[in-house]
Amino acid sequence: MATFSALRACARLSTSLQGPATTLPRTTFGNRSAAVTLHQKSQRLSSNMPAAPRFAEGEDAAHLGPDVQSLLQQQGWALDADGMGITKTFHFKTYFKAVSFLNLIASESAAKKHHPTMTVRIGSVDVHWTTHRPRGLTIKDVTLARHCDQGAVLMGAVESGEGAKCGPKP
Repeated sequence: MATFSALRACARLSTSLQGPATTLPRTTFGNRSAAVTLHQKSQRLSSNMPAAPRFAEGEDAAHLGPDVQSLLQQQGWALDADGMGITKTFHFKTYFKAVSFLNLIASESAAKKHHPTMTVRIGSVDVHWTTHRPRGLTIKDVTLARHCDQGAVLMGAVESGEGAKCGPKP
């Protein structure tokens, strides 16, 4: 029941997310059911966002800082609204590739016991990494963000605008 486990993890995560949320009616998978909560997409990097990442208590900022800066400056990741997480959108030519990428990330994150917030669209996947306890960026976020970048290459990620879109083909 990997799907149910993923929903349980999302439910735990939803209690720590900020912003408006919508709770859907309970969903049934086989003989189990779960409540699903949808959150609005977090804001993108803007002038009111922190200039520097905020690391979790106990993290070595001197060691982790250059790795985070590399993700931000060279790999296309962005700080989230509070500087305690990183986000990136990956684009794919097909919905199937987008979902396959999501499953690749879900598998590794389950193995590492550290889960992102992911949103799947017809030709893209938004990924948000942060640590909730202790709050802030950690080595797990950086390591799994790099795994996302490697997985995107493996799954054939494309540039923004080249991904699949809804509607009739031109």
